[in-house]
Formats: sequence, structure tokens, C-alpha cells
Amino acid sequence: MRANRLPLLIDSDAVLSVTPSAQMVDALARGHLQHHIPAARVHARMSRTSRPDAEALVWVGARMDGGLGMKFVTVSPDNKDRSGSEADTIHSAIMLCDAADASIKCFIVGNSFTRFKTAADSALAARFLAPRKPERLLMIGAGSQAPVHLKVMCDEFPSLQRVEVWNRDQGRAASLVDRLALSAEVRLCEALERSVRQADIIVCATGATEPLLKGEWLTPGTHVDLVGGYTPHMREADDAAVLKASVYVDHRALVMENCGDIVQPLEAGVIEASHIRGDLFDLCGHTVEGRRGEHEITLFKSGGGGHLDLMFAEWMFASLHPDAQPVAR
Repeated sequence: MRANRLPLLIDSDAVLSVTPSAQMVDALARGHLQHHIPAARVHARMSRTSRPDAEALVWVGARMDGGLGMKFVTVSPDNKDRSGSEADTIHSAIMLCDAADASIKCFIVGNSFTRFKTAADSALAARFLAPRKPERLLMIGAGSQAPVHLKVMCDEFPSLQRVEVWNRDQGRAASLVDRLALSAEVRLCEALERSVRQADIIVCATGATEPLLKGEWLTPGTHVDLVGGYTPHMREADDAAVLKASVYVDHRALVMENCGDIVQPLEAGVIEASHIRGDLFDLCGHTVEGRRGEHEITLFKSGGGGHLDLMFAEWMFASLHPDAQPVAR
């Protein structure tokens, strides 16, 4: 039926900017009740003359009924530091294939896709793991992922009254605070340890290679969401935090292979695989329990993966207005 039609082109920036956050989180919840697989992951560094290396990542997701999708991502870490450049650090495009014949049925462009998908991933985990009515959220990191995470988390938890933002570059954090328009009061975090001790939810979205979050600072009842750290050499929280918390991940095998916050303590013998209580498939399928008490410290490690991209892309495609136009030749 689609043999002579060109793929649709979807602008995620336009679609997601007017979509309620709850619909995105619900879409991932439904997706985890199906048999989605992170089929492949490729990460490569691209050497550049007189500039920090760029990175390219490819995630492939599949479903047992034939659904298939791929996301291509580029990371250029110094974009914001270059004179006159306003380019984002991360760019991506998604290719979605038809489940019946594997033909390409749409391309999704726009950096909102990854930002909202990742934030929805965190919010879905927080539904099971965060305190019932959190009041204070601490955002560690002020990059492009931060404002979307804060929007989605505040939508998910209207009980939030105060949001604090911390970044190594406090000027960048202050700039983000000035731009944010949330239902909660937004403040600049000036003392990281103090804010960690006071937070109900802590979101880390950084490119750190050495831990920023110390377990000794965590107080009973806190939920920690680790978003950065997508390679074995990246790390946002120390061993004490991982040991102190009930640990969950979005995909057990993927995170145990690729994400430093889990890979490093596993390799060092600090924890065993059994320390991970479950992943999002377990939580959504109710085969493992989430938060078990108001004083429990929970930690969720987000690793991403092609299966999440496929869930999110298929939901976007299905949600489109039927008069969406195919790509022009």
C-alpha cells in the first residue's frame, strides 16, 4: 500500500511543543507492555583538527511483530563555546519503518525528540520510584536537556513547589533560571551539598566523567534520576550513592554494558548485578515493586536505547493529523 509513497517528514519541535507531557509518558508506559528490543547500539568518536572530538551514535530498536526504527545522533561538545555559534550540542534524526514490509514510512527531525523522549523516560520511572508528593527538585546540569526535564517533571508532579538549578558554570545555571517559566518557584543552587540534602527529587543531566553527586549527602526518601553517563567512562554519582539506594534502570542489559554509573561499580565489585532491582519493563509490567516506603532512597539510571526511540516515534506517527504531507521530491 505504501510502495509508491514517499516517507512523511515530521518536525518534532513543532509537534512536541504543543503536546501535553502526560501523553508522552503514557506512550512509553504502553510501549513497555509490548516486546520492544534495543537491537543495536554504535558509538564512535570523530577526530577533528584543533577542536574536541565529535561523537556519532546510532540506536536501533525493534519489535517482535516487525516494527523497526533507527536514530542517528551527533554530539559536538564545543558548539556553544565557538564564537558566533548558537548550534545545539546534540542533533538527531529518526527513521521509522513499516512493520509489515520494513519500508521507510517517516523521518522525524528536530532536537525536541530526544529531549522529550528522555524526559518522559525519567518521568515514567519517577511514577514508580519518586515520593508521592515531592515538593523540592534539584537539577544538576544546565544543558539543553535540563529545561525539558524540568517541564516534564513539574507537569508530572504538580506538588513541586521549588526547583533549584546547579551547574559547574554558575553563569550558565543563572541563565537557565532566568529563562524558565514553571509552576514551581525556580532558584539558583549556590551550595550543592545543602540542596541535595533538601531535595525530594534529584535529576542529573551532565557530561561528567567524575561523580558530582555523593551518596553521603542523600537523605531518606530521595529519588535520584541519572540521565547523563551514556558511556562506560562517564559518571554522575559515586559508589556510595549506588550502594545506598534501591537501584532501577530503563533497560537492564543495555545499562549494565554501557553506562558508567552502573558499569564501574559492577567492574570494581562494589555491587553485583542483583543490586539492580528491575527495569522499566519490570515496573510497567508490575513484576517488581517500585518505591516500598517513604524513607527509601531510590536511584534510576537512564540509558536510553533504540527501543525507547521506537516507542516514541511510533506514538508520534500514530498521533499525526491524517492530512500530514509526505516529503517533497
